[in-house]
Amino acid sequence: MRDSVYKQIREDIVNDAKIQKKPVLAHFELTARCNLDCKMCFVHNQSNAECLKKELTTEQWKRIFDEAYECELLYASLSGGECLLRSDFKELYLHLWSKNIFVTVLTNGTLINDDYVEFFKTYPPDMIQISLYGSSEEGYLRVTGHKGFEKAIAAISSLEAAGIDVRVAVTPSQYMKDDFINTVKLCKEKKFYAVNTEIMLIPNRDDPLKDDYFLTMEEIADLSAQRAELYASLNPVECTPEPCGPMCVAPANGLTCNAGNALATITWDGKMYPCFNAMVGEGASLLEMSYAEAWKKTVEAASQVVHGAECVGCPYDKTCPKCPAFRLKDLHSGHCNPSICELTRKLVAAGVKKLQPID
Repeated sequence: MRDSVYKQIREDIVNDAKIQKKPVLAHFELTARCNLDCKMCFVHNQSNAECLKKELTTEQWKRIFDEAYECELLYASLSGGECLLRSDFKELYLHLWSKNIFVTVLTNGTLINDDYVEFFKTYPPDMIQISLYGSSEEGYLRVTGHKGFEKAIAAISSLEAAGIDVRVAVTPSQYMKDDFINTVKLCKEKKFYAVNTEIMLIPNRDDPLKDDYFLTMEEIADLSAQRAELYASLNPVECTPEPCGPMCVAPANGLTCNAGNALATITWDGKMYPCFNAMVGEGASLLEMSYAEAWKKTVEAASQVVHGAECVGCPYDKTCPKCPAFRLKDLHSGHCNPSICELTRKLVAAGVKKLQPID
């Protein structure tokens, strides 16, 4: 686990990069292929064979990495689909690692064997995040269509034993809601570092089934309260302030998070966006322009996002999700998402979230 000094240094570097609009962060989606078949996945939406035909080659990714490095890339994350499915994964990983770039790997963990454990021990990543989809093989079959629970647990344990910084991501969906708390309990019992996400990634890519797997705001609030109670961090409050309506002050434009300010996200087919949630515009194609040119277009796209008029001066402004894709009705409407506003009020009232004072 990285210490507080490292975290502070990274935070300072990223904050400075946001001011200067330098892409020191990058997320590379190496493939849309996966060995699992999660019904709610916003990437894996076609056959592996079709994905393989369209994904970038080893040399194309290396060229992108080199250009990103020239643009002062310091922190990179690799994902899919399942990024370990690529036969050239180690080659791509080492291409970044050899440039002294801090590399994070996002994986389902089911392909991590002794060979991979030894590889990561020899060439340590900044961190490995493993998604956990249930507390049993039955839960995995329900969510992913495959068995994978034992393999994922073994991977987490083996990596931790090798001294690798491992985080476990547990994100609820309709397919997992009945097993979510059991999965969180399992992480607590095994002393895994669990990263829990209340709201699933919004599928900006066309997905007619999205209503089948999103949780309702009531379900999210209930599961969040159960999780907080499990970790003894539930502090209910007697009363909460009312949110503001639209203010006379015009909302500001532009993303205020890392996306499009210090972070570039590159999809498996070679397009750059601010991030997966804020997929503004059509994306800048790295097959048609340089990384620097694509970054300029991405910064411009991020600047076009309009903040919610209701958020100006609202007592929940610092407590609501920072991600504009969650907070806003849409990225250019200039209005907040009332469902997220209501969810935040519920989480504060339940004691799951602490009301943060506004400036």
